[in-house]
Amino acid sequence: MSAVLGPIHYWLYNKIKMQDHLVERVINLAENQFSEMDLRNQLANNYGTLEKKPLEDMIDSSNIHGWLLERVSLVEYRLAYAVTFLLKNDPDSMDKLQVLVWNMGEEISAAYHNKDAAEIYKNLNDILLDGMPCDHVNLVISQDEKEVIWKRNVCVHEDYWNEVGGDIKTYYLLRDEFLKGFVTGAGATYIKQDETTGKITK
Repeated sequence: MSAVLGPIHYWLYNKIKMQDHLVERVINLAENQFSEMDLRNQLANNYGTLEKKPLEDMIDSSNIHGWLLERVSLVEYRLAYAVTFLLKNDPDSMDKLQVLVWNMGEEISAAYHNKDAAEIYKNLNDILLDGMPCDHVNLVISQDEKEVIWKRNVCVHEDYWNEVGGDIKTYYLLRDEFLKGFVTGAGATYIKQDETTGKITK
């Protein structure tokens, strides 16, 4: 990544903020059920919180890549811990979590121009956090206006889930629900072809 703050850094930070927004929704769900356990403070004490300031007012301009990488890790840990906490205290919460992320996907989709399959995929890539740009997590296999097929090359999330005692399968179940909500909201269809391959058709 560039040593000068530019569009790619704002793009990545917007993805970081989007994941933190999801964490907030999980916290609210957990607090409605287990307010006495104070998940919000547990997350803040264990992993910190994401600052609510413009990126240019916070970032360490002498270490842009390192600063952003720390924030990626912060929101990854927060999501993994929050979901794992909720499920350990109430295993039946998985249904509620799936509804939560599906609804969030559909809601966010309404804010985007999704004229065709290629644009839907691009917009999803602008939203979903998959490590740093240099990780090259996803590879597009084929793409046109009607259909996009892509494959996940590497998982950049599993270490976070393992460290909090969670299950990476939970992450991908929830991610799939978000994808379904977003793609359905765009008037298209998402199909999980196998564990690493997805398809959008419109």
